[in-house]
Amino acid sequence: MYANYEYREAAEINSAMGRVYGHMSLAVLTSMIISWGVGSSPELLQFFFTGILKWIVIFAPLVAIFAIGFLMEKVGKQGAQMMLHGFAALMGLSFATIFAVYTMGSIVNAFMGAAVLFGVLSGYGYFTKRSLDSIGKWMFVGLITIVIASIINIFIGSSVGQMVISALAIVIFLGLTAYDTQKIREELSFDTNGVAEVKGALTLYLDFINIFLNLLQLFGGKKD
Repeated sequence: MYANYEYREAAEINSAMGRVYGHMSLAVLTSMIISWGVGSSPELLQFFFTGILKWIVIFAPLVAIFAIGFLMEKVGKQGAQMMLHGFAALMGLSFATIFAVYTMGSIVNAFMGAAVLFGVLSGYGYFTKRSLDSIGKWMFVGLITIVIASIINIFIGSSVGQMVISALAIVIFLGLTAYDTQKIREELSFDTNGVAEVKGALTLYLDFINIFLNLLQLFGGKKD
């Protein structure tokens, strides 16, 4: 695939990956600010999570991710960054209820736990010489399975089912974190287009946010 391209210098690759993590971190910050702002306001929660608008807010990120993945190929780096943060804001809105349901201590603990787990697995994917392609294929199959199961459970409302889904999701997104990091690093070894960095940030952002949310659902303490 990359036969006609030249490798970038190691320092250039490391710098590009640093920008990927930077974009990702800012996207996570965008989500958390939006989520906290809406989740801390009973009026906004009632507005966004009542009636048909509730379902639009919940499912909008799932629709948006497919559109963004396609449109990022058509725009420059600045346009891609705007899409990334717009999507992060939409994601933050979709899980704003966590601030009304879970204690702040649980949210902080889940966030820190996700940061540690993400850092370890991303570091492994970054430095390992072993190809993670086979792992990535199985993780992708698992991802499709839990997406379908999660949608079904929204309507069923099984707490046991949600616990099982959350536990599996954590394992799957940790595996994807390592795999995605390796693939992003490989792509940036050749691709000097800044859009690739933003796309990589979007991929890792999704891995991190899903680890965080599923840790919170599995271990989080709810308000009285």
